[in-house]
Amino acid sequence: MAWNKFGVVAAALWLAAMESGALAQDSAPADEGQPAQGNQVQGSEVQADQAQPIVLEPLTVTGTKTPTPRNEVPATIDVINEEDLERSQPSTLGDILNDLPGVEIEGGPKGSQSQPNIRGFGGTGWGSNRVVTTIDGARQNVGAAHGGSMFVDPDVLKQVEVLKGTGSTLYGSGAIGGVLALTTKDPEDFLDEGDTFGFKVKGGYHSVNDEWLSSTTFALRPLDEIDFLGNFTYRNGDNYEGGSGDEIEHTATEIESGLVKLGINPAAGHRLEFSGLIFSDDEDILATDVDNANFEYDADHEIRKSTATAHYSFDSPDTDLVNLQATLYRDDTDITDDGEGYDRVTEADLTTTGIDVFNTAEFDTGWAKHSFTLGTEFYHDSGEGRVNGEKQSQNPDATQDVVGIYGQYSIKLFDQLTLTPGLRWDYYKTDPESGDFDDRSDDRLSPKIGINWQPLEWASVYGSYSQGYRAPSIREMYIAGTHFAIFGPFNNVFVPNPDLKPESTETWEGGLRLAFDDVALPGDALRFNAAYYNTDAKNFIDGDVVMDFGTFTFTTTPVNVPRAEIEGAEINLTYDSDYAFFSGSYSRIRGDNKTDNVPLTSIPADKLILTVGGKIPSLDLSAGITNEFAWAQNRVEDELTATESYHVVGLFASWAPETGPLAGFRVDTGIENLFDNSYERYLAFEEAPGRDYRLAISYSASF
Repeated sequence: MAWNKFGVVAAALWLAAMESGALAQDSAPADEGQPAQGNQVQGSEVQADQAQPIVLEPLTVTGTKTPTPRNEVPATIDVINEEDLERSQPSTLGDILNDLPGVEIEGGPKGSQSQPNIRGFGGTGWGSNRVVTTIDGARQNVGAAHGGSMFVDPDVLKQVEVLKGTGSTLYGSGAIGGVLALTTKDPEDFLDEGDTFGFKVKGGYHSVNDEWLSSTTFALRPLDEIDFLGNFTYRNGDNYEGGSGDEIEHTATEIESGLVKLGINPAAGHRLEFSGLIFSDDEDILATDVDNANFEYDADHEIRKSTATAHYSFDSPDTDLVNLQATLYRDDTDITDDGEGYDRVTEADLTTTGIDVFNTAEFDTGWAKHSFTLGTEFYHDSGEGRVNGEKQSQNPDATQDVVGIYGQYSIKLFDQLTLTPGLRWDYYKTDPESGDFDDRSDDRLSPKIGINWQPLEWASVYGSYSQGYRAPSIREMYIAGTHFAIFGPFNNVFVPNPDLKPESTETWEGGLRLAFDDVALPGDALRFNAAYYNTDAKNFIDGDVVMDFGTFTFTTTPVNVPRAEIEGAEINLTYDSDYAFFSGSYSRIRGDNKTDNVPLTSIPADKLILTVGGKIPSLDLSAGITNEFAWAQNRVEDELTATESYHVVGLFASWAPETGPLAGFRVDTGIENLFDNSYERYLAFEEAPGRDYRLAISYSASF
C-alpha cells in the first residue's frame, strides 16, 4: 500500500515537472541574479503553529455560498487563514495576494493604488475592476479612479478567499475574473469556551519604510446570547526605499482602522450580527495642473471609507431544508485631494447599498445527497464629484441599480460524482444626472455547470463551464474632461461613451487534485492541484487613445473590443508534517486582443514560488525560506510596460508558546527581499521595496 502511494506521488511530481516545463517553453527563465521577495507560505496550505492540527482542506464559502471543503468545489480556490496572515505581517492586501498563483496586484505596493488582477482580469483604468471584492458579504464596488480599490487594513482580517475564474452565477456583474472574499475577525476568535473577556495587543515594525503598527482588540461575552468585539489599528510609514537605494516618493501613508461587531443569539438557530468597519488613509500625492504640464504641486490625498453590515442567519435545528442567510450593507468611500498652496480641492463620494438573501436546503435520498441554494440580490451604486464645491465631469453624478435572482443545485451521487449546475438572471439600469445622456438598462443570464469526480479516495478531477458578465460602470460611461497633463503642453482628455456594452465571458476549466495522508511520517499530508482554463471575452472594455498634435491632446475613450481570449494553467504542490513543510506553485497566463492580434496588457508574468520550512514542536518554533521567480514580461503591446525577470528570497520565523508562563505571546519575524535587489513587478509601475526587516509581537488572553 505504501509503495502504491509513493508510486502515485512520484507520478504526480513527474506530471507537474513535465507540465511546468511545457508551459515554460516560450518564456525566458528567471534571472537568478535578480531580486527576491516574500515570506508567506503559499496558499494557506501550511500551518506553522504546532499546537494546531494540520489542516490541508480548509472550508470555503466563496464557491458555493455555504461552508464546503475546498477540494469538493469544481473551481480553483485559495484560502489564506489567520495563521498565514500573522506570519506574513502584511501592510496591504497586496502583500497577501502577490504570492498566489494566477494573482497579481496592479498599481504597486502602495495600498491606496492597488487592485487585484486574477488570471489577467483586473482594473479597467476608470476605477472599476473585473474582480468582485466583498468584506463580510458586503460588496466593495467602487474604487479611486486611477487609484486602488482595496481599502482595508489586513490586521482586521482572519481569512481571505480567492475564487479564480468566473463567479457571476452567484455574484453577478463584475465577477468575470473571480471573487476576493474578505472575512474580518469575530469575538469567538478571542474567547475560549466559557470566557467572558478576551483581548489581544500587537505591535509591529517594517524597516523598509520605517512603518510602525499598533493594534488593540478586545472581545466580550457578558451573556451566552450576546458577544461584542472592538478593534483599533494604527499604521504609520514613510516613503519606502527600493532595492536601488532610491526613495520612492509619495508612498508614505498614515492609516487608522476600526472594527466593531455586536452579535445576538435570540433563539436556537438564530443569529443577528451588526458590524461597522472604518478605514482612513492620509497620504501625499503629486498632482499636475491640467492647464500647465510644467506646474506640479503636492496634494493631501485623504481616503475615508466606512462599511456597515447587518447579517441575519437561521440554521433550523429541526430541518436541513432551512439555512437562511440575509446581509444588508452600505459602503461609503470619500476621496479628497487638497492642493497645498494651490487653490484646488477635488472630492469624490462613492456609495454602494445592497442586500443579499439566500436559503440552502439539503436532503439525502440514500443514493444521492442534494443541496439547493436559491437567492436574490439588489444593490445601488451612486457617485458624485466636486471641484472647489462645483460639479465636475471627472467624477460624474450618476446611479446604477442591479437586481439579481440566482439558484444553484448540487447533487452528489454515490459519494463519488458531484454535479453542480447554476443559473443567475441580472437586470441593471444606469441613470446619469446629466441631461446629455439617456438612461441605460439591460438584463443578462449567467449559467454555470460544474462536475467533480472522485473515483479514488486520493484522486479527483473536476471540470466546469461558466458564463459571466460585467455591466459598464458609471465612470466608464460618463467620465469626461481634462484629467491631467502628460508632458510638455500635452493633456489627457477623457471622452465619455454612454453606449458601452456589457463585457461577457465564456470560461472552460479542468483540474486534477491528489491528496495523500501518512505519506512519509504519521500525520503528514501531501496535496497536488493542477488546473487549465480558457476564457473567451466579448465586448472587452479597453481604452482607445488618439494623439492630436494640432490641439496638443491625448484623447482617451472607453471602447468595446469585440473579442479577447485568455488561457492559462496553474500547478500547486504542498506537503505538511509535524516537523517540515513545503509548498510550490507555478502559474502561466496568455491573453490576446483577437481583433487587433496584439497581447492584452493585463496579463501577469509567469511566476514560480517555492517555500521550504521546518518546525520544532517542543520549542513552538517554525521557520522557512521563500523563493519567488518571475519571468520577464515582454509579451506587451507597449514596450514601456515590459518588465525584466527577477528572483526574490525571503526568510521568516514564528514562535508561539501554547503552555507555560509565556503562553499567549507570539513573535513573528522575517526579511523580505533578502538580497536587496532592485526589481519591478509587472503592472505595479513602481520599483518594489528593497530589503525589509519585519517584526511583530503580540499577546492575547481570555478569562
